[in-house]
Amino acid sequence: MNAFTNFFLKQKKILIILFLVAASVLFFILRSENLARLSLWMDEGFYYLAAEKILDYGYPLYPSGHILFKGILYSYLLGLISFVFGLSELNLRMFSVLASVAIIPLLYLFAKKFVTTWMALISVIILLFSTWETEYSRTVLYFAPLQLVYLLSLYFFYKGFFENLKKYKILSFLFFVLAPFVHQLAMGLWFCYVALFLIKGSKRFLKKDVLLPFLLTTVVYFLMQLHEILFWKVGYVYTKTGTGFQEIVNYFFSGFSLAYFKEILRSFPHMGLLVFFGFFVFVGEFSIKKLKSEADFSLENWYFLNLCLFFPLLFLGFFRTHIQPRYLFQLRPVLILLFLIVAWKLSQIVVDLLGSPFGLRKREAPLARFLSVALFVVTIFFFTDQAGFGKIQKIIHRNYKDRISTDIITRSGRFEHYDHRGVGEYVRHYLEKNDLVIAIHVVFQYIYAGQVDYWLWSGGPGTWDAWEKTREGWKDFYVGAKWINNLVDLKRVIEENPERRIFLITCPSILRIDHISADIASFIKGNQDKLVFRGKDEMSEVYLWHDREKKFTQESHALEAEWIPTHFGRVVYEGSASKKASFFWEGKKKKELITFSLPSSYPEGYYELVLRMKTDDNSQKENILGLTVFSERRKQVVLSHFFSGSDFKKTNEYQDFEFKIFLPKEDVARLKLLSMGGGRLWLDYFDLIPIKENPDERDKGQ
Repeated sequence: MNAFTNFFLKQKKILIILFLVAASVLFFILRSENLARLSLWMDEGFYYLAAEKILDYGYPLYPSGHILFKGILYSYLLGLISFVFGLSELNLRMFSVLASVAIIPLLYLFAKKFVTTWMALISVIILLFSTWETEYSRTVLYFAPLQLVYLLSLYFFYKGFFENLKKYKILSFLFFVLAPFVHQLAMGLWFCYVALFLIKGSKRFLKKDVLLPFLLTTVVYFLMQLHEILFWKVGYVYTKTGTGFQEIVNYFFSGFSLAYFKEILRSFPHMGLLVFFGFFVFVGEFSIKKLKSEADFSLENWYFLNLCLFFPLLFLGFFRTHIQPRYLFQLRPVLILLFLIVAWKLSQIVVDLLGSPFGLRKREAPLARFLSVALFVVTIFFFTDQAGFGKIQKIIHRNYKDRISTDIITRSGRFEHYDHRGVGEYVRHYLEKNDLVIAIHVVFQYIYAGQVDYWLWSGGPGTWDAWEKTREGWKDFYVGAKWINNLVDLKRVIEENPERRIFLITCPSILRIDHISADIASFIKGNQDKLVFRGKDEMSEVYLWHDREKKFTQESHALEAEWIPTHFGRVVYEGSASKKASFFWEGKKKKELITFSLPSSYPEGYYELVLRMKTDDNSQKENILGLTVFSERRKQVVLSHFFSGSDFKKTNEYQDFEFKIFLPKEDVARLKLLSMGGGRLWLDYFDLIPIKENPDERDKGQ
């Protein structure tokens, strides 16, 4: 019997290892797909720039002369990745992917301390299909590495001080000290010592093996905060108002709030409600056991996890921060485990209550246990928030114009992914020595455009407090660009530099009056003759003043093909194309469909649709491109046409293709382009030119 049991346990261990390996591989494949498709966004630019400057100087010295101390260990890890594999969006995002993969086996090991094997495996599955994990494992941000080091610290602490293993006490202290250098949110680990005091009592806490690392950790955390007060110039949520004692207190503790408890319920309404309700169940059960002087190891573990969640939430409530659910990311594994424990406890309680008349109150009874497991599985299925294969597929295959509906991003005011890369690379390609660059988002355009001379921002305190007064005037404290915060100064810069080309790079902040004032936005948008490029997000744009030779601004069209919001093809820069750029679509022996609209609505009438494009092979008689035009409101097809290679008169030379169409009432022309996969195409622009009379009637008159 023992031999059979040993064999079964051995096979069980192998199966678990295979499951964890398979989950990790699947996690890696899912998270790494399309990893570099979209531009850097959110706060990714700050850490990309830090890694770049570490390669240049050996430390994260920003162009403004300030050092990014925030998450400095994370910055150095990115610098190491860049040194070994090269500096790129793909490589830096891949670091987060790998960190998130490492969490899979670690979560299982940690969960096994608190729940059964099969429940620990369920925690892995929840994490695997979590939209939170998917979002933040694909960014050049500290969240995935922070979650890894945070969970590792909790695991070492538990092994060291609850299982009394000496080497883990040392490891927990080392990781407690290092973790805040990935991000200071890891300071929530300090409360593990408070939890140990409450659970094990003062006699255990006051022993040397606990008290010494506790005091050293406290001193390190205090010195880190003191360093922030005295030396940080960048990385603040809000600008410092001074270094006096009262000002420091006001900065860090401006008023207690339970906002982060609300964030749990907002981002995870079902799971959060269950966990918070479960806390009261725990208090009741714990109180009963205490009164009876009964020891319960599982209750002690439940107690520890509750404290590991609630103390950091209270801690965050004291600090002056923008309330963001992403600041809870490191606590996600703890939330999952509490959710599983509470779901199991409540399933048992429900079966006890409902099964009592039928003699099912004894939990060890096979039928009672089966019903408890069934109810537990149902609860997990219906109450797990922010998870699902379909949801993570939408994240992985996201394009610039796709709406972002998850709570984890939209709380930052970002409802679409922004194309900082497209506009910046266009400027970088055509930038000359004497040119000036004005940008709204200076960090991204320093990265992509390679130069920013002026920062355009009219938002007040609390929007993005990135200004400082220098000897040369007001500048941003990231790249050191001169600050323009009103229309008069913007016009002055343009008017006082008539011999210099001026590129103005906008971003979606131009649509927010708390970032860019209405008069500035109106002035920029009113100069449509200066518009030379638009990003794939259809919001970020490039305007060019003082184009003396009219190389870029000579003509305007309904839509430049390189502005089409799609991940197919790529933008190429060539002198013969309008605005010096075109959309290159390489035939890859498979069909690809692009659907888009012309940017304006048109009154009812007849129009001439012009499509300018070229190919490098006009010998093919097969269809290589399909074009369909339909009215967006009426869903009525007004044109359908296929192009073969032989339709092109010459190779490598642009040709205009003209079509007569009729748009009913006030309408928007929606186009579909279908690549047949048989040829390489360069699309330059689309034009829609009004025809005053019915072309058929005009032909009859002739």
